[in-house]
Amino acid sequence: MKIIFFILACFPLSNYSFSQIKTVVDKSTRPVKLSSIGTNTYNFSNTRACIDIAPPSSPLPPRAASNAYTIYKIDADGNISKVAFQRQPLAAITDRMWEPGETLRVGFNLQGGSLNLMEKVKFYCKEWERIANIKFEFVTNINAAVIRVGFMPGGSYSMIGREVLSQPNNVITMNFGWLNGLSDALSRQVILHEFGHALGFIHEHQSPGVTIPWDKEKVYAYYAQPPNNWSREIVDINIFARYATTLTNYSYYDKLSIMQYAIPADLTTDGSSIGLNMDFSNMDKQYAALVYPFPPTPPTATGALKTGDDCDRVDFRIEYNAVASDKIEFVFELGDFNNKKVTWWKQIGIPLTNNTEYLIEIQNHSLIASENKTSAIVPLSFNTINKQKSIRFWKAKFLGVHTLLGYQWNILPALRGGCRVHLRWNRDSCAP
Repeated sequence: MKIIFFILACFPLSNYSFSQIKTVVDKSTRPVKLSSIGTNTYNFSNTRACIDIAPPSSPLPPRAASNAYTIYKIDADGNISKVAFQRQPLAAITDRMWEPGETLRVGFNLQGGSLNLMEKVKFYCKEWERIANIKFEFVTNINAAVIRVGFMPGGSYSMIGREVLSQPNNVITMNFGWLNGLSDALSRQVILHEFGHALGFIHEHQSPGVTIPWDKEKVYAYYAQPPNNWSREIVDINIFARYATTLTNYSYYDKLSIMQYAIPADLTTDGSSIGLNMDFSNMDKQYAALVYPFPPTPPTATGALKTGDDCDRVDFRIEYNAVASDKIEFVFELGDFNNKKVTWWKQIGIPLTNNTEYLIEIQNHSLIASENKTSAIVPLSFNTINKQKSIRFWKAKFLGVHTLLGYQWNILPALRGGCRVHLRWNRDSCAP
């Protein structure tokens, strides 16, 4: 798997511009024909290949240094401290790559497509999120998207990585021109491949580390056909030339990569070929995680909070990667101390981004039986929690008055999506 520095093509279609984009065309939509160059005539009726066209260079905005993860240490008393930062571990990164952890907005132009195809793209592209620390957010306003997906006939293609930032917001940056009628398996392959380009990965045959035994005269003849009509010089640049090691980050050649397009035997001198890879290879998974690293997972943190009121003790346990990555789950329960059960009413408040709190209460001894519950489990969306504020605590005190305590727990900066926070109120008085 490799990272590119640019590849684009030109297909002006519809109200959205399909110009200046890199193209992957399914040759099965073309009529069977013979092409001639000089005295040589070749039959390409069974040939399938992929087109890469180099665009004019264009400057991109500088990459934002947003990929630094603060690593927190959670002490046994619940206090946190910043102990380190982690950044993307690459020395020579191309400016076409995104930042690890970035959220990329994806919009759709349904002309030539359908809601069903759009949902299929949404479903399969999310598989990249499992192997690379990147997020896709689907927006209804295509002009607000950085990846703008179309479904016009004429090929499947994608601009490479941050190259989309150099285009006006009416330019389609990715197109699926032949998903109609494909099986789910083939649709998935195409979608994974094109979104790989959108993350900055190039075709394996253009890697600095590979040599393909091309039959050059046949390749020249093939790409001289419409719709390419390439000169020999353009074929040299876009097919035979490999990207410089100074412009790419690359592993060893991986012919099993999802980014390796099929190479037909008709275009090689020794009759060798490569079939269509249908899934991520092991190297794809390893390399995507290297280029877009996930932050390290801290160990489970445990300890006890002391509110400073009546010898309170609230034991905590924080687990990472315990629930869905877009949630934080809070488990709140009454416990015991020296075999003496904690009683009465207790509550915690989780600060939200809308300047409210999500209140979680537990109690026993209520005269209303339905109000008695000694534990509660509440999953909250990670994005709705205000990490700049603290968790607050209440308990019933004299005459059962619900009282806000002065103690606040500033743990939220150390949490991330997927955490489970377990709070067990084990002591609420100084009695032995």
